[in-house]
Amino acid sequence: MRKVLTIVLSLLVLSGCDHSESIGDARKIGFTSQVNRALVENVHDLQQQQLKLFGAYTLDERTTRVFDAERLYYDASLPGWDYANPQYWIMDAAYRFCAVAPYTIPCTFSDEEGKVTISNFSGNTGCADVLYATAERDLKDNEDFSTVSLRFHHACAAVQFNLINASSQVLKGVRNIRLVGLKNRGDFSFDSTGVVSWVFDGTTIGADDAEQPYGGICTLPGGGLPVNLNVKYPLYDEKALIVLPQTVYKTEITLHLEYIKEGDAEYAVRNIRLGWLDGVRPTEWKAGEKYEYNLTITDNTITAEVIVVDWIDDYVDL
Repeated sequence: MRKVLTIVLSLLVLSGCDHSESIGDARKIGFTSQVNRALVENVHDLQQQQLKLFGAYTLDERTTRVFDAERLYYDASLPGWDYANPQYWIMDAAYRFCAVAPYTIPCTFSDEEGKVTISNFSGNTGCADVLYATAERDLKDNEDFSTVSLRFHHACAAVQFNLINASSQVLKGVRNIRLVGLKNRGDFSFDSTGVVSWVFDGTTIGADDAEQPYGGICTLPGGGLPVNLNVKYPLYDEKALIVLPQTVYKTEITLHLEYIKEGDAEYAVRNIRLGWLDGVRPTEWKAGEKYEYNLTITDNTITAEVIVVDWIDDYVDL
């Protein structure tokens, strides 16, 4: 269900079963995972990504790493998440866990800080939806050997642009689509206590940059986009773009595109300043939120509106 500028987080439980194993008095460390919202369409998509797990424990003022980029994979026979190198709880130790999805994202882990850093992350058309999770467990005077719940959050935001043709002619083509003034590269870090940080590299995408991380892709239907107010067509074939959280207003991010309608002699050039839309508008793209921009083409110009929408429309137990 769509919600304008208000999002109610829904918790999708991927696995709530305690599938811990034991050898003698030792209990295997087990994990479940949860996610607030995701761009994946179903649980199978998330399971295919797999998870990267880090973990360390402190005992007698000495810290030891116990998980080093361990691959968590979904095992339908459990059902739940498992890993190849079994680790067992150590009495009186204090544990810190951090996880990242998808598994392929390169990152480093600090044992002492319980901190994960993803360096030089670059947002590009079709890039991964970055998820992160943390958990802590202190076993001093507390024999809690239950499965550890990793609650995932989004490190980035999502943006989608839709075209609506309200002109008197069929829309024949769209080209040279790009976001100008965008920060798309930086370092992301989080620790086991939940402290999160983005540090951008200070550069923005210019109007004439050869590198266009959100370069335009728009494959219109055969014959073009008809005159129909009920038709919304995604501006990018990927439909949703993963963007780094940033202030839209102050950086003056602009959507540049060119389009041509049936009967036009040349392409019309338009630059839409996303921080200057009429009415209620978000001034920043926040991590974990998705923004939908509806662009309505009339005979002479483009009007735009932005709303905040759910990352997925139907919430189900996974």
